[in-house]
Amino acid sequence: MFLRTTRWAASVLALGVSAATVVAQPPAAPTNAPPASNSLIAPASAYPQEGVNYSFDESGNFYDELDLSPRFRFQADWVYVTRSNRARDPQVVEGPNTFRMRDVKFDYTSSYRLNLAFMNDDYEVEGSYMTLDGLGGSKRGTLSRSLVFDGSGPYGDAMLPAQLAIDADLTPNFLNSGTYFSPLNAAANNLDAVTALNDETNELETLQPNAVYFAQYSSDLQDFEVNLKGRQQPGRLFRFGFGYRNVRLSESGLVQLRGVFDTFDTDGDDVITNAPNNALSDAALTAAGLTGTGTTGFSENLLPVAPDTLLFTSNTSAFNVLNGVQATLDATFVQSEYFELGGFARAGVYHNDARGRVSESYRSFTGTGVTYSRSFSDSKDRVAFVGNLGITGRLALGENVQLFSAYEVNFLSGVAIAPDQLRGFQTDLSGTTSLNLQTHGTALFHGGRVGVEILWP
Repeated sequence: MFLRTTRWAASVLALGVSAATVVAQPPAAPTNAPPASNSLIAPASAYPQEGVNYSFDESGNFYDELDLSPRFRFQADWVYVTRSNRARDPQVVEGPNTFRMRDVKFDYTSSYRLNLAFMNDDYEVEGSYMTLDGLGGSKRGTLSRSLVFDGSGPYGDAMLPAQLAIDADLTPNFLNSGTYFSPLNAAANNLDAVTALNDETNELETLQPNAVYFAQYSSDLQDFEVNLKGRQQPGRLFRFGFGYRNVRLSESGLVQLRGVFDTFDTDGDDVITNAPNNALSDAALTAAGLTGTGTTGFSENLLPVAPDTLLFTSNTSAFNVLNGVQATLDATFVQSEYFELGGFARAGVYHNDARGRVSESYRSFTGTGVTYSRSFSDSKDRVAFVGNLGITGRLALGENVQLFSAYEVNFLSGVAIAPDQLRGFQTDLSGTTSLNLQTHGTALFHGGRVGVEILWP
């Protein structure tokens, strides 16, 4: 059904653009028709003949699009682009120090774009290639408040001495089932009525205040297209066309938390009657779906032994390969012998081969150095959309050399975005957790480019 729908969409789009292209062309006119005897317009011989044979019909109407000589056009641009962060990931932590991957701001990056075209008669065939590597941004900071693994509910149910011991202002940060590192929330609420050391419901597990975090988001884009469109000519304001386009978008996201592990009895810290285990046990962590390199769990350790220092890491990635057809429009707003101002638009429907992956690790830097982890991946075929909109300017440096500049926006919709995959976890009735790839993301690139355009012969 998907392939049938895509073929219909491609056929209709190509037919519509082809019709628009034909309509946009002027009618042919006789090249040797003399001007009307009562015309006030000068005869054709009074106008230059460089690359174009100008002529007039019997009514004195001017034709300037006939007998254009074949030429090649090569253009090389320096590109300076950034990206708007449109991720829809969950909060990393909930509370006064909350943040998420969407808070990361992308830096500008520079790259290149190459364009080669062959022009003949009224049409031209052009191919272009652009790549953006290493576009990204990062954010780092400190959680001034404690981070409670159990969530806000169990914290609110604990006795006041325990709450105050964790945070004197009663405003700590929390992990829950909807944040990053949700397996820690499940492990911290593990109930075991048989083995007391595996029962985590009688104490609250935390990272002490001043835990540090780091978030990094990177994105790579590769764009290749081949288009058939009307040739640029004096007096032609709009040029329509259609073509094939291949876009590859790959992304990665990284979030890390590092801090000192601690536990607090729900009726007050270190009260023997509550039978605490002063740890987050291996049984609780594995019951939450994690796989460990050891069986020690995480320990608070009583003085003089130092508590465990823990590092939590979340890695997300997404890869999209888009193939499809597009309609093109090039416009000329102002045109003179030395300067030209115009614009362009591209829009198309694409098949998207999308893949994504989420992996997490929970590591102790002290004691046995145990590490717990989990990993998921998924892939889907989806329909996606890509559109470009830009404004251009050209300045003649010579007969066959022009300075080119442009500012454009590139919008992708229906793609897999790396941080969005944290919302894709699903658990079936048997308790098995899997990743449902999220492909409703959008990516918006924008920036300028400057280059040189060369015509020959």
